[in-house]
Amino acid sequence: MPSAINLIGHNPALQEHWFRRFLAFVIDAIIVFAIGFIFAIPFSILAWAWYLIGLYWGLIWFAYSMFLETIFHATIGKRLVSLRVVAIDGNLDVLHALLRNLSKIFGIVFILDILVGGVTQGDPRQRLFDRIARTTVTRVDQGAYMEEQFRMMQHAGPYPMTMPPAPPRTNPPPAPGSAQAAGGTGTQPSGGWPGAAPTPSTWPQHQWDAEGKLVKEMRYCTACGGQLVARGDGKLVCVRCGAVY
Repeated sequence: MPSAINLIGHNPALQEHWFRRFLAFVIDAIIVFAIGFIFAIPFSILAWAWYLIGLYWGLIWFAYSMFLETIFHATIGKRLVSLRVVAIDGNLDVLHALLRNLSKIFGIVFILDILVGGVTQGDPRQRLFDRIARTTVTRVDQGAYMEEQFRMMQHAGPYPMTMPPAPPRTNPPPAPGSAQAAGGTGTQPSGGWPGAAPTPSTWPQHQWDAEGKLVKEMRYCTACGGQLVARGDGKLVCVRCGAVY
């Protein structure tokens, strides 16, 4: 299975996802700087030792991200670029938000968090602490479906190759007294060994229209990319955000 960086390097949807993450980071950094500067002036924090100043800004970033993601599932920067934090194993709560944002307290740990998540296998939208917290970041606009399809391709097997048809085979005449000689046709079911069931394909089945756009199959939520399940009234509901289709 390829690493997250390999998947991002070949998928435009994932590249756009991380470009949005970068824009959200810049917006949030400006907001955190403004908040920290307001509190730093009356307490003369800017005169502290360099390692204490770094810890101070890291704690503000951590508290800012954890508070907003717990309540609104997104920081201000993520909300402006249509991103949302979701929990893989249920609803996002304070524990999920706390674990995924711990690395932001120390700048070097946050950088390693991103790098280790990129060179290892898994969801290419996750940092290392996202995988520990069982969280990820998804888009909430119309591009969420395409992004989720690209992510799901990493779990699919090789695309089935179409082999040329085998030449017709003639069966030898049945032995005298056998069941085939008594009236059987002697034919075998096509498509593999006799009696074998066809192997189902795990590769995502996609269709495109005449303009080259992906035709949505409504197997994943267009709001958050979560999987859709059937409801009792025949409608589909998203297991992540609860949207009904």
